[in-house]
Amino acid sequence: MLPNLIIIGAPKAGTSSLHSYLQLHPQVAMSIPKELSYFWRDDWREKQAWYESNFEFPGQDPLVRGESTPFYTDYPFRQNVPERMHELVPDVKLIYIVRDPIERLISHWVQRRADGDRTSFEQYMAVYEKPDNRIVSPSRYWFQLQRFIDLFDRSQLLVIDQHDLKVRRTETLGEVFRFIGVDESFESPRFEREINTRQQKRVHGRVAEQLWDRVLHPVGRLVPERMRVAIRDPARRLLTRPVETPVLTPEMRERLVAMLSPEMEELRRFTGKQFETWSV
Repeated sequence: MLPNLIIIGAPKAGTSSLHSYLQLHPQVAMSIPKELSYFWRDDWREKQAWYESNFEFPGQDPLVRGESTPFYTDYPFRQNVPERMHELVPDVKLIYIVRDPIERLISHWVQRRADGDRTSFEQYMAVYEKPDNRIVSPSRYWFQLQRFIDLFDRSQLLVIDQHDLKVRRTETLGEVFRFIGVDESFESPRFEREINTRQQKRVHGRVAEQLWDRVLHPVGRLVPERMRVAIRDPARRLLTRPVETPVLTPEMRERLVAMLSPEMEELRRFTGKQFETWSV
C-alpha cells in the first residue's frame, strides 16, 4: 500500500502539528513514525516494500494514507525527491506548509545548533546568498516548490501558512480536509494542541558530550526506566546550556529581504495567498 498524501515541508514550519491533526481525522491514517525520509534514499527502490509497510493499518480502511518529511524540500541537499515521487506515486496529493521565511531560517539555525552543528549564525549569514546555504535554502520556497510544479499537476499541490494553522486553525484544517477529499466539517477538541513547540533549545558542550557518550548513556541503560525518567531533566539542565536565538542586524535583514522577495512574490502569485503577516 502506498501513500496518497505527503507533507513535503518546510522544515520548522509546523509539519508535526499538521501531521498530528490529520491523524485525528477518522478518514485519515498517518505514518508512525512521522518522517520516513524515503525519497532521498539512494536505495529507495530496494526499500519500497519497507516503505509500503508503513501504510498498512490493520483494522482500518482509511481514505487517505500519508506521511510527513519536511526535508523533502531541502534541495540541493536532498536530490531527486520530486522525480522519485512522481515515478512511484504520480497521483499523490502534496501539502507544503510554510512560515515567514526569515523566522523559519532563524528557527532552523537554533535547531541545528541544538543538534550539534558548530557553524555560527554569523558564518551562515556571511554566505547567505549561496544556493547551498543549509539554513537559507529551505526558506527559498519558490525555488523548492518549482521542482514539484514541473512534475505534478497544480491540483495536486496545496500551500498553507503556519500562521493560519495557528490562528485560523478550524478554517485552515477545513481547507486541508477539502483538498485531500475527506469530511471537511470534522472537528476535535485535540485540535487545540500544538505539537513540537519545545521551549528553549539546549546544546551540549564538548565535555558534556564526552561525559554522556562515555559514562552516562551506557550506565543509564542499566538502571530502571523510572529512575531514568526521574533524573533525565535535571541531568539535561546540568549538562546543557540554552541556545540563544540570534538577532539579525538591520543590514542583514535588508539583504535577506531583497534576496527572498522575488521568490515570495512568485509564491503569492502561484497560490493566490498574500501571507500578510510575513516580513518579506
